[in-house]
Amino acid sequence: MKAPARILIVEDESIVAFNLQQRLAQLGYDVPAVAVSGQESLDLILQTNPDLVLMDIHIEGDMDGIDVAARLKEDNPVPVIYLTAYSEDSTLERARKTSPYGYLIKPFSERELHATIQMALERRAVEEALVENKRLLQQALDAASMGVLEMDTVTNAMTVSTQAASLLGRDAGQPLTLTDFLAGVDEKDRPNVEAKFREALAPLKQFSEEFRLLSETRLTRWIKVDARPTSQHRVSGIVQDISARKHAEIRLQRLNEGLEHLVNERTSELRESLKELETFSYSVAHDLRSPIRSISGLSNILLEEHRNALGDEGAKLLARIAAKSTQMGNLIDALLNLSRLSTVTPQLSDVDLSEMASEILSQQMETEPERMADVRVAPGLTAHGDPVLVRSVLDNLLRNAWKFCAKREVTRIEVGQELKDGHPVFFVRDNGCGFDMAHADQLFSPFRRLHSETEFKGTGIGLSIVQRIAARHGGRVWVQAELDQGATFYFTLDNRG
Repeated sequence: MKAPARILIVEDESIVAFNLQQRLAQLGYDVPAVAVSGQESLDLILQTNPDLVLMDIHIEGDMDGIDVAARLKEDNPVPVIYLTAYSEDSTLERARKTSPYGYLIKPFSERELHATIQMALERRAVEEALVENKRLLQQALDAASMGVLEMDTVTNAMTVSTQAASLLGRDAGQPLTLTDFLAGVDEKDRPNVEAKFREALAPLKQFSEEFRLLSETRLTRWIKVDARPTSQHRVSGIVQDISARKHAEIRLQRLNEGLEHLVNERTSELRESLKELETFSYSVAHDLRSPIRSISGLSNILLEEHRNALGDEGAKLLARIAAKSTQMGNLIDALLNLSRLSTVTPQLSDVDLSEMASEILSQQMETEPERMADVRVAPGLTAHGDPVLVRSVLDNLLRNAWKFCAKREVTRIEVGQELKDGHPVFFVRDNGCGFDMAHADQLFSPFRRLHSETEFKGTGIGLSIVQRIAARHGGRVWVQAELDQGATFYFTLDNRG
């Protein structure tokens, strides 16, 4: 009995990974492990030797899923199917360069998952069969004489060996001319083969051609002729049957076309879903804003006109209601901004990051002139991106740095650029409260905060927006920090960093 296919999952969202693991087990696959980062996935692939990898593109660590797939392509070829919620052209282009076996846009159905896995495994089997067929063919060529063909370029008379005659569907010893030879070529290929022969005969030169033979059966036979001049008027070459290889190539091509069609189909469905989601988001946000404004307004009226009747405790409770209403309004606005990022097309141009960062920091210092601050922005920082979106990246990162330095005697913030793996990356560094890197994976998820609302106010959306914008530009964002020792956020706006 054939063992079930071994599938390694690379997914840093534990709930998603667990659900996927359960679904695969129900479909009869063996899931030996789940990886959450690039390095861990490379290590587990060496340990478990999977038949296929389901790879999320945005994972923990310095490498994303596409970087890992590129490494595998070079060092340890394993079929990779991407699982992602992103379908930007820049992401698709990066992914396509790694020759993936599939690309599933989240959310996907169990049927789509199973079909894509089966197509990928079939494609892998075809590729392995193709490699094996080539190896066996090479052994045959080395071990046996191939069919031999010779031609006199003056008379166009051909002499073929017994094996060559058999391959060409001719009787051994039967006189053969170039015209007779071409008559046996499939009509679809005949004009091209004849043109190649004529071109190689005047003047004489080496040539190689693959073509189909006329056949009375449904099975198409493919022949390859390799020939070169042996004298002034004679050409000699070998004839071989390449039907197995050509049929495998055609089958593989059809599988690839099917995968490409599936990607295009799912991408189109995702775009339609995003349009519907955007319309729904605006509608819900509009309906929610009205009662929230009413709650906030009525709370303020009660505080202003009936404070004495409410007493100190009642006034405090109403003030908390008003504050929470404002916070709810801010969350709705933040969610809308986050949802818009999936549909906004970046308008790219050259952006002066140094000027943007200086303006944002100046505004922050004006709001708290009493705070001691040492801010440094490296000159000449430029990038190619959407000015509005890039400003949002800097605004969120710098406001976070300013906020988390509030309890320091002197606020220190630095904006600059440095090289990582030979590529320039931008950074925002602060001397704030920092955090334990064991919780770094939570930072870029909506509403996941490492500090309480009473300690540091905020919506918990800002870093999610930063990550989305970086991804829309083909870049990424990551962080290095230490508890009570500040944090450094790195980001790129293209796929080189």
